[in-house]
Amino acid sequence: MKKKLNLIFFVVVIIIILSSLYIRSKDLLVNLITKNDISGEIEYVSIYSNGSSKETDMFKSEDFKLYNADSTSFSSYISNGKVLNKVHKIILKDSLGNVVNNDEIITGIFQSAEKIEHDIWEFQIFKVLDDYFVLVKLNVNWQSPCNFYEYDIADKELKLLHKFQDINVIGLSLPN
Repeated sequence: MKKKLNLIFFVVVIIIILSSLYIRSKDLLVNLITKNDISGEIEYVSIYSNGSSKETDMFKSEDFKLYNADSTSFSSYISNGKVLNKVHKIILKDSLGNVVNNDEIITGIFQSAEKIEHDIWEFQIFKVLDDYFVLVKLNVNWQSPCNFYEYDIADKELKLLHKFQDINVIGLSLPN
């Protein structure tokens, strides 16, 4: 009987631990306003820390700075059957087309993009307050995958938040 109670107690503890991890891993990271490249449809999407997303109600975008990488910033090469990227030259322009001076954070973002597999077709950096997000459009045959990353300044790495298809990010907001 005592073994049975210990087993039940153990199972309950495991369930509590797993459910608390699941709850914590579902924190809201960012809200995006996306526009589909093909249909022009606009969607409001919430992205969570566990990689999930869901449509959300309309919201007002925060002010953000948008930087676009020049197409010559990266060159791709094949290594061990994988298409990898190398920073060729960091050329970044703001939304008005002015060249932006890169700093340590921008350099770190570009260097972490070298780990992305597939040819980088388009590379956009969004700066909201002190947070940096990156939309990377990849050249993958007839598809248009768009990966949305958060740049972790402390770890100096891009962390994939969500994968989209054929979209542009036209607005975003951070959770309150």
